[in-house]
Amino acid sequence: MEKSAAVTLRASGNAEQPWSLKMTAPLEPAIVCRDMERMLKFYTEVLGLTRVADVEAAPDIGAKIHISPHGYRIVRLQTPYGERIKLIQPKVLPTQSPVCDYVYERHGYAYLTFIVGNMEELLSRLSAQNLKIVSDGLVEVRKGVFALFILDPEGNFVEFVDYPDIASYRPDLVKK
Repeated sequence: MEKSAAVTLRASGNAEQPWSLKMTAPLEPAIVCRDMERMLKFYTEVLGLTRVADVEAAPDIGAKIHISPHGYRIVRLQTPYGERIKLIQPKVLPTQSPVCDYVYERHGYAYLTFIVGNMEELLSRLSAQNLKIVSDGLVEVRKGVFALFILDPEGNFVEFVDYPDIASYRPDLVKK
């Protein structure tokens, strides 16, 4: 277990779980947005995600599953690695959440994390887009591990992390 003044890592238990979800695809987080076109531009043109689906849902469907009684538009975007993010715009716009100064001042789902291997290039690209970078530049959170937080166009926190050795962070992703 590595310990530093900035971060303490705790070993996770390897105990068997009595039950587990039978996942058939990677997790797909959703972002409810007020301005779909602005959010699409950010996630596709700035971050390079690909639009894979764009659907309008009728009010009765949204009401049945209790997400919106007015109908909504849902756009699925895919990362180069294969994960998907859903952008959702209800027909009746949601109230805007307050923007916090610090990520952990927000309750509930706080941010998306993109694990990248081109942090310097990414920082340059984000800076050129005049996006709100909330971190003090690239921050070394552990030896060789750099992180950066920004706000997307609607004030959602987005994290980018660059691990020097992805196998040490996620050995499950390394082919043996």
